[in-house]
Amino acid sequence: MTLQEAFENIKDERIDRCKKHNLIDILMLMFMGVLCGYKSIEQIQFYATLSEQTLKKYLKLENGIPSSDTILRVLARIDAKQLEKVFIEYARETFGKHIAENEVVAIDGKTIRRSEYVSTGENKKPHKAAHVVSAWAHSLGVCFGQVKTEEKSNEITAIPELLDLLDLKGMIITIDAMGCQKKIVEKIAEKEAEYVISLKGNQQSIHRDVKEFFEHPCDGAYCQCYHIQRGEYTIEIGHGRIEKRTCYLCGNIDWLSEKDEWKNLNGVGMLVCERTVKKTGKKSVEQRYFLTSLTDVHKAAFAMRAHWGIENNLHWVLDAILDEDYCLVRKDNAAANLSVLRKIVLNILKQVDFSDIISTKKMPLLHKQHLCNKREDCLDRVLLSL
Repeated sequence: MTLQEAFENIKDERIDRCKKHNLIDILMLMFMGVLCGYKSIEQIQFYATLSEQTLKKYLKLENGIPSSDTILRVLARIDAKQLEKVFIEYARETFGKHIAENEVVAIDGKTIRRSEYVSTGENKKPHKAAHVVSAWAHSLGVCFGQVKTEEKSNEITAIPELLDLLDLKGMIITIDAMGCQKKIVEKIAEKEAEYVISLKGNQQSIHRDVKEFFEHPCDGAYCQCYHIQRGEYTIEIGHGRIEKRTCYLCGNIDWLSEKDEWKNLNGVGMLVCERTVKKTGKKSVEQRYFLTSLTDVHKAAFAMRAHWGIENNLHWVLDAILDEDYCLVRKDNAAANLSVLRKIVLNILKQVDFSDIISTKKMPLLHKQHLCNKREDCLDRVLLSL
């Protein structure tokens, strides 16, 4: 399935007599604009106007380049749920065959900061900033899906919706404490996946029990009695800091009163992070707790560490490279739909290889965007790979 074929599954909500420009052309125009490094609809429209002859190699553009107002209206009217499903299906078909066994899939939410607005007219109504929940595959470095939360809802209702849309069999799902809910754990079990979920005060009783359990010194006898596994890791995390991580996983949870209320719960764990600043020698220690269906401490520790990839490699890139939080596109579904297009671009740029054009060990995404913008052969390579 090519990207254009995927876009064909999106229903065009416009009246027939108003369809001067093809819906797929508008979506591909936006995709190519983001691919080439442009941030706003106005910039993308200006780029398309200057590059119309080049773009006609890939698109029909029977009535020329649509105006920025037209692009915004179309983007705002597209059903966000439809575009999200198309994105998930396209990502599954494109990258699904490359998924390794026990792939860690991190699920987390992000608010598009400047998408908050007040509707015009007599009945002025404030609209919250769009909030989306995404699934990030750690080893592949791609986003596998996105679901926009409803305006009067939150991540707790959006996460099961996203899980329903994904094929997660055999994967390890990681979620922060917001998603530490019995129904979410049950949904993960239904999808035949494993889980590692952060545990904090929002689950007050089980958090208290686990915390009190690990306050006891984990000596040899205690570890043997409760089947506690231990793993130690030392990581150089940059900026003159060294972090030592010690992970404890308790497999004997007969003492846990709520153990039967959490589907497939096989262990509870604690991750102790001891951070040292090399220059000053100053140390800080932090304990984090988690629930898991895993029985191996090394897999659990790896999953806990891998979860932060969604923050560093997805959310940070969306803001720092693609300027998502500074974008003023906010009308109706426009912010959420543009977020999907950014993630498609990010997935593709992560995979495309320009090493034969510019010899470098690792090419930043900004450089790849610049190549797509300035060199037609690079743009050809990306679009032909779709």
